[in-house]
Amino acid sequence: MGDKVTSDARVPLTSVVSGQLLQLLRDEGLAEGDSIPPTGELAERFGVSRTVIRESLAELTGRGLIRRQQGREGVVALPGGDHLSSLFETRVSYDGISFEQLHDVREVLEVGAARIAARHAQLPDIARLSDLLHAMRTATDDKQMLAVDLEFHRAIASAANPLFGLILDGLSPLLMKSRLAVWQSYLAHGGDLEAAITRHTALRDRIAAQDEDGAAAAMRDDLQDTRQGLAGIE
Repeated sequence: MGDKVTSDARVPLTSVVSGQLLQLLRDEGLAEGDSIPPTGELAERFGVSRTVIRESLAELTGRGLIRRQQGREGVVALPGGDHLSSLFETRVSYDGISFEQLHDVREVLEVGAARIAARHAQLPDIARLSDLLHAMRTATDDKQMLAVDLEFHRAIASAANPLFGLILDGLSPLLMKSRLAVWQSYLAHGGDLEAAITRHTALRDRIAAQDEDGAAAAMRDDLQDTRQGLAGIE
């Protein structure tokens, strides 16, 4: 049996146990999809009631760190972009953040990510970008093409740093709304798909050439076109 858990009066016992449960899962090397120990075993190990354990597990489930499955105590989970999406969409709606402000974040994140991707990208990353360029050309409608466009940018961010990819993944639903609005303005002001693909091809080529400055400039050019499109819909 482990040491009995005690709680400071200012911190609920459930929260203390949640933190120690999370540490236990890490210490035991449990990976995503692995089953967690039974409730009774955890209650004995921490010297608390089963109710406290169940409440702590519910808290970790709400944070996306445990996933409940029928017939199992639960399995380890890793929070992903969907958890960030919920957070971002709530705050954007509550704070009245505009598409232009969202684009400010893209510029800071993606220009830097393009530079780092040129430093770190491997052949599979370049192949992925090439596949996505082909998918952009063969998309059957604007929505499908723009979804591939976002995936292209996520692939660059992930090649640079997994955290960049995670953040961009979380922003993707908001970015899709922005891109759908901007695309019509882009077309109305003389833009076309071929020009967009040319910009993305240049971006892929600069990353493949390990040209950090060139990749950053190519990303900046692509995002500047979006910036102009935003101005056209305001």
